Amino acid sequence: MNVTRTRLDNFYGFRSASLARRDDRPRLILTISSGPYAIEQNDRFDRRVSGSMVPYWSGDALRLRADEPVKAWSVTVAMDEIGLPYLYLRDVIVRSIRHSPLGSMVARFVTDLADLPELSPAQAASMANPTIDLLRALLTTAGGDELLSRQPLSQTLGTRIMMYLSAHVADPDLNADLLAAHFGISKRYLYTVLARMNVVLGDWVRTERLRRAARTLSNPANSLVSVAAIARMSGFPDHSSFSRAFKQRFGCTPSEWRRLAASERTTELTPITLTEIAQKGSEARD
Repeated sequence: MNVTRTRLDNFYGFRSASLARRDDRPRLILTISSGPYAIEQNDRFDRRVSGSMVPYWSGDALRLRADEPVKAWSVTVAMDEIGLPYLYLRDVIVRSIRHSPLGSMVARFVTDLADLPELSPAQAASMANPTIDLLRALLTTAGGDELLSRQPLSQTLGTRIMMYLSAHVADPDLNADLLAAHFGISKRYLYTVLARMNVVLGDWVRTERLRRAARTLSNPANSLVSVAAIARMSGFPDHSSFSRAFKQRFGCTPSEWRRLAASERTTELTPITLTEIAQKGSEARD
C-alpha cells in the first residue's frame, strides 16, 4: 500500500493499454483532489471544479490532467488485497464518491495519513490492514452494499482514532468532544472504543506530548528554542503546567533534561536512556 501527497500544476499523465496489460498485480488507486483534476478511463471522465474523490485502477489505460495548481492525495492498494472483484467495482470506477456515506470521513483519514510524520517500517505495516478495510467499506457503501461495509468500518474505528490523535496531539484544543465530533460518534462510545485498546485519553495525550517534548529538548538543533516555546509546540498551554508534568514524568525539569542530554551528546533517546537521564536529574538535585 502506498499513500502519496502531490502538488500538481499543468500536469498530464498517461498510462498506455500495453503497459496496463503487463501489470501482473492490478492496483486500485483512490485520488482525492483539492481542485480541478481530470481522470479518464474506459470512456469515463471525471472532472470537478471543487474537490473530488475518484477510484480507478491500473488494469486499463488512463489519462490524468491538471490545468491549474491543485493538491492530490492518493492511496494505492493491490486489487487482490481489496478483495472485491472488478465486476463489483466497475460501477464506482471513475466516479466521484466524495458524497457517498463514508466519503468525507475517508477523505479526512487519507489526508491525515499523508500528513503524519515519517513512520517506521513497523508502524507503516501496522496501518496497512486497517486502511484497506476502510477503503473496502468506502467502496462497498458507494456501491450500495451497506452489509458488506459495516464490519470493516467498525473494525478500523479504533485505529483511525489513534491515527488522528497522533497527528493532532500537539493541538492544545484537542479533547474528547472534538474527537467524538470528528468521527461522528458520541463521547461515551469514544471512551468505549479507547477502553477496548486500554487507552485512557487524557493519560495518553499527556504522555505523548511529554515524549515529544523530551525528544525536541534533546535535539541540539533546537538548542536556541526556549523551553516555553517547546511547551507550546508540544500542546501544553503554559510553561508552568508543562514543567510540573515534565518533572513528574521524568524526575527532572525540562532545562535539566536539556543539559543532561547535551552532556551525553545524544539526539535519539531510547526508553532506557530516558530513564537514565531522569535518574541523573534526581541525583543532580540531591
